[in-house]
Amino acid sequence: MSMQYEQLFEKIRPAIDSKIAEFKYFHYDAITAEELWRYCVEKKWRKKKVDQLRLYEVIATVFSVSPSDIVSFNQVEFLQSDNWFEELNTEELQLLLGPVKT
Repeated sequence: MSMQYEQLFEKIRPAIDSKIAEFKYFHYDAITAEELWRYCVEKKWRKKKVDQLRLYEVIATVFSVSPSDIVSFNQVEFLQSDNWFEELNTEELQLLLGPVKT
C-alpha cells in the first residue's frame, strides 16, 4: 500500500472502525478494517488518483460498502488466483481427490 493510502487510512480510521462495528452488529465478524480498505482501494478507487480524492468522497465510499460487496470481491480474487490448492499439502490433496483409478 502506498504511503498516501496509509496516511488516508489513518486519517479516516474512525469511519472505517464504525463500518466494521456495523458489520459485526449484523454478524459479519470475519471482515476486517484492512479488508474493507483493500476493497475500497482495489475496487472502488482503482482508476482514481489518491491526491484527487476528497475526504467526504472517501468516507461516503466506506459507508456505502456492504458485506456482500466485500465477500463477492474476495471470491473473485480467489477464483482469479493462480493456484486454488496452494494451502493444501500433498496428503490433503490426495484425500480430496481420492485414489487414482487405473
